[in-house]
Amino acid sequence: MSVPPQVKWYQKDSFIGLIIEIVDPKRESVKVDLTESSVHFEAESSSGKYEFDITLYKKVDPKRFDTKIKDRRIKVVIAKAEDCHQEWSRLTPDKHRWLKFDVDSVDLTDEETIAARKLEDAKRKLEDEHGPLPQDTKVQHMSSMLNSDDITRDLEEAEKEMYDMLKNSYLTIYNSVVWLGYFYVFFVSLLRVAIEGTGAIKTNYATMSWLLRSCQQTVFLEIIHSVTGLTKTSTFATFAQVVGRAIVLFCVVDAEPSLQTSLSCYLLVVAWCAVEVVRYPYYIVQIYELYFPKLMWLRYNVWVPLYPIGLICEASLVYQCIELVSQSGRLTVTLPNSLNVAFDFSLFLKIYLAAPAIGGLFLLMHMGYQRTKAMKKLAKLKQMEDVYHKQKDLIDIRKKKESKKAK
Repeated sequence: MSVPPQVKWYQKDSFIGLIIEIVDPKRESVKVDLTESSVHFEAESSSGKYEFDITLYKKVDPKRFDTKIKDRRIKVVIAKAEDCHQEWSRLTPDKHRWLKFDVDSVDLTDEETIAARKLEDAKRKLEDEHGPLPQDTKVQHMSSMLNSDDITRDLEEAEKEMYDMLKNSYLTIYNSVVWLGYFYVFFVSLLRVAIEGTGAIKTNYATMSWLLRSCQQTVFLEIIHSVTGLTKTSTFATFAQVVGRAIVLFCVVDAEPSLQTSLSCYLLVVAWCAVEVVRYPYYIVQIYELYFPKLMWLRYNVWVPLYPIGLICEASLVYQCIELVSQSGRLTVTLPNSLNVAFDFSLFLKIYLAAPAIGGLFLLMHMGYQRTKAMKKLAKLKQMEDVYHKQKDLIDIRKKKESKKAK
C-alpha cells in the first residue's frame, strides 16, 4: 500500500519546484509523469512505497522538467507554460495535508513585505473559495486559511528543538563543571606525589576533600537526570553507583581521619577521578553525536585496571572502618529510645562489605559487555573510514589522470 510523502513546493518566474522528502529512495523506482495540468509521482524506499497525484492550479510544460535524487529528498523542477509565468497563488486547487509551501524559498529580506505578501495570499485564497466577502467576514475567517495540522506540527517541532537546545546546553555545562572538579583533584594528587614524594599521600585527602565532596554531592543530580529522561542511563545502575560512592566517601573515609592517611584512600581517590576524567568528556561529545575514536577507546578501556583497584580499595577501607565503628559506636542507635528503633552501623558495614564483591562482579560484567559492543562498533567505523579513504584516493587519482589527458 502506497502513501503520500511530505512535499514542499516553491516557484520562480518560469518554473515551479517540488521537494519530496523520502529517505534513501531507490533510484530505479522513481517515476514522474506530467500532463499540462497534473503531476503523478511514484517512488520506493526501504521504509515503503510512496505515491501521489495532484491537479495543478495552472498549466505547465510537460516536456520540460528535471528530477534530482538525493539521499533524503527528491527535487522535481517543472517549467511553467508560456502563458502562466506570472506568480501562482497556489500549486493546486485541492487541499492536501502532506503538501505545503516552502517558506525558505521566498527570496525577500523585508519582514514587512513578507508579512504583507502572506496576508494578501490568504485573502486571495479565501476569495477564490468563497467569492467576494465583506471585510469583517474576511478577517473573521482568515484563520480558516491556515492548516491547523501544519501549525500544530510546526509548533511541536519548534518546542522540541528548544527543549533539545536547553537540555544539551545544561548537560554540557553540568558535565564540564564536574569534569573540571575531578580533573583538578586527579592532576593535583599526582603532581603533589611527584613533587613532594610519598609523604604527600598522607595529606592528599585532607587537601582535596573539600572539592571531592563537592563533586560527589553534585553527582547526585545524575539520578534526577536518569529518572526524568534527560539522560538514557539506567536509573538503577546510576543510583547504585552514586549512593555506593557516597556511603564510602561520607560515612567511611570522611568520618574516620585515621583512614584518610592510608595508601588505600589515596589510590581510591586517584582511581575514581581517573575514570571520571575520561567519562565526562565522552558524555559531552555524545550529546552532540560527535565521533572521537580515541576518546571512545579510552572510555571503554581505562576502567579495566581502574575499576578493580577502586573496588579493592573500597573493600579495604570499609573493612578497616568496621573495627573503628565497633569501638566508637558512631552512627549506632541502641535501645531503649523514644522511637524504639535500633541500628548497628558496624553490622550495616559488614553487610555492605559484600557490595564490592557481588555488586562489583555485576559491574565488571556489565562494563565488559559494553566494552565488547563499543570495540565492535569502533572496528566497523574504522573499516568504513578505510573504505572511504580508499575511494577518495581512487577519485583523486582518476581526476589527476583526466586533468593530464585534458592538457
